[in-house]
Amino acid sequence: MLDRISDAIASECIDLSLQVRRKPEVIHELVAMLERAGRIANAAAVEAAVLAREELTTTGIGGGIAIPHCLTSEVESTVLGIGRSRRPVRFDAVDNKPVSLFFLMVGPEGAHNEHLRLLSKLARYLHDTSLKQGLLHARGAEEIVQLLREKEGV
Repeated sequence: MLDRISDAIASECIDLSLQVRRKPEVIHELVAMLERAGRIANAAAVEAAVLAREELTTTGIGGGIAIPHCLTSEVESTVLGIGRSRRPVRFDAVDNKPVSLFFLMVGPEGAHNEHLRLLSKLARYLHDTSLKQGLLHARGAEEIVQLLREKEGV
């Protein structure tokens, strides 16, 4: 069971130069990145699960942030992919504003409590203006990891 968001992230699961224009492309790119990093084996199944979850209600939480997520049998522990787009993407966010920061969270099937706890923690963290600005202006993946570790007191 993960207690910290920083335990679910690795620098190879961060892309600070997404070149996408639409929500499905964002999800595809983030899932493909997790697959390239060896964090998931069946990208098609994970992508389908994330898109199905997105059909229920948007994961664009407002303020230029989206946290697409799902639970699936394709992972044994929670993994996180982070993407940033210099050109904001329409993501059907609750505030109707485009999104620049994306946090794809994929958790194991049946881990509902852990998943909700981590989602809630991440959403709270992302409402911190200084953290959000740091994430928007970070120069590299290691800086993103460090910002999250600092936020969690690691």
